[in-house]
Amino acid sequence: MAAFLYPVYTIATLGLAIWGISLFQQSHRITTILLIVVLSGMFYDNLIVSVGSLINEGTLLKLLNRLRFLFHNLFVPLLVVIAVNLAYIAGVGWANHPIVYKGCWAIAIGLIVLGLVTDFRQLELIPTTFAGTLRYKPKICSVPVLTIFTALLVAVVGFYIWCQTQWLWMFMGTLIMLFGNVLPKSIFGPLIGSAVDCVFILAMLTTELMMPS
Repeated sequence: MAAFLYPVYTIATLGLAIWGISLFQQSHRITTILLIVVLSGMFYDNLIVSVGSLINEGTLLKLLNRLRFLFHNLFVPLLVVIAVNLAYIAGVGWANHPIVYKGCWAIAIGLIVLGLVTDFRQLELIPTTFAGTLRYKPKICSVPVLTIFTALLVAVVGFYIWCQTQWLWMFMGTLIMLFGNVLPKSIFGPLIGSAVDCVFILAMLTTELMMPS
């Protein structure tokens, strides 16, 4: 199942990235650029999992998987900036203040540094197989604090956008992503997390699409 679904996820994220590029050509917003950056990390993640069994276990695959976790730490916190920018475009009052814009960048950079120092720097990877796929995963699996905290912040902003515009999909997409990522992978496997990430980024892109020019 996973050997089939991960190529599907790869194609889906590539399609979303192409859509994002199309949206940027129309809006020229930094929000769309950042969404494309996040999507590039998701595309890479799904691609490496898709081809892992073809590359086989070894130094190359371990390095390629290590980059998966690096991109995760670098790109996921950017969602905070994306969310605040969307709130500003939607006309949410508090998002209009310059200090909020600077603050969201400070939070994002702080989360990136925190993730690199506490997570990525001491990352030890071991090979693992799942339903026909081969990847490297952390030797010690901990709670994805970075993802959960970022999702909570985005959910709060999504709630304000919902109240302002009656457009609830960013809020709902974030809740779906949050729920999927807190499910124990030892029981549900990694497939659900990858699926809800696609749903989440689709919700972000549709929210961007609905924003006034």
